[in-house]
Amino acid sequence: MGHLTPWSHVPHALLTYTDNMSFTERAWNVYISLYDLIYRTYVYLPGMNEMAKKYFGHLEKSGEPLPTVEELEKSISVILINNHRSIAYPRPLMPGIINIGGAHIQPPKALPADIQKYLDDATDGVIYFSLGAFMKSSNMPKEKKAVFLQTFGKLKQKVLWKFEDESLENIPANVMVRKWLPQSDILAHKNVVLFISHGGLFGSFEGAERGKPMLYIPLYGDQYRNALRAEKRGYALKIAFLEITTDYLYGLITELINNKKYSDCAKEVSSILRDNPIHPMDESMFWIEYVARHKGAAHLKSHAVNMSWFSYLLLDIVAVLLFGLLAAYLLISKALGALFSKPKATSGTQSRQKKRN
Repeated sequence: MGHLTPWSHVPHALLTYTDNMSFTERAWNVYISLYDLIYRTYVYLPGMNEMAKKYFGHLEKSGEPLPTVEELEKSISVILINNHRSIAYPRPLMPGIINIGGAHIQPPKALPADIQKYLDDATDGVIYFSLGAFMKSSNMPKEKKAVFLQTFGKLKQKVLWKFEDESLENIPANVMVRKWLPQSDILAHKNVVLFISHGGLFGSFEGAERGKPMLYIPLYGDQYRNALRAEKRGYALKIAFLEITTDYLYGLITELINNKKYSDCAKEVSSILRDNPIHPMDESMFWIEYVARHKGAAHLKSHAVNMSWFSYLLLDIVAVLLFGLLAAYLLISKALGALFSKPKATSGTQSRQKKRN
């Protein structure tokens, strides 16, 4: 989009850093970001161009080769980003980068009758537990399943667990298991007191929008970063999957439920997330139609996309200035040297000095 990501305070997407990085963290962030940039330039993009030629080469016309991925990127006027100021760290953005985090969240719909009754009857509250669509609870090692069941059995709260098959045995009386659950609608229920999640971005937005404290069990990718941001914000805690034990898990759950600061912070974040001029989905549709109405909305694009990195960073100007300073230094040094140096003796003067000696 023609803007530079400041590596000094914008951590790489796969790093679990905040925007307040130490020297070591900034150094590592620069290394990872630079590696990513070089890999993308010399490996990823050439590979994408080869793939484009393989599958779309038949669309080439005489004298009109396929545009490269780089050229297609430069034609972008608007990017819709699944992010929001309520949970993201501030960073510089171009006008065409639109944050629409929470666009998928709609007003809660009616729940299935059995789920509704289960939640309504939970006088001590309900814990909702889901590891998402890709990392299924049913694929957990047997001993980890046992840890969760033992921990849940010790709680006075009810537990609603998305578990993808019927292999789970010895289920405590306070635990309900279902293969599929309407997550966002369940989180909207007033009796849900905690959301245990793997930390996917969509689920993170749903938990934040519904104002629920969260226990993150990050497993891969951006889930670690999402967990860190929520923990730093003050409405969540996180635990590594390999470190889960009955006592540790029980302690974190009871801390999140009994310590009012987590629920208060979750409500505050929810208020900020919902405080938008229009719903994020409506904003998404506006910008999509805006680009269509204005034939690509080229006026939103910065000329920086057409500049080399050398010119973008003003290194050409810096180089000219340094060259000028160096030239001036050499000229002044030479002039001063000529002015203050002793004159060399002539051959005649040297012969007379020899005769005197």
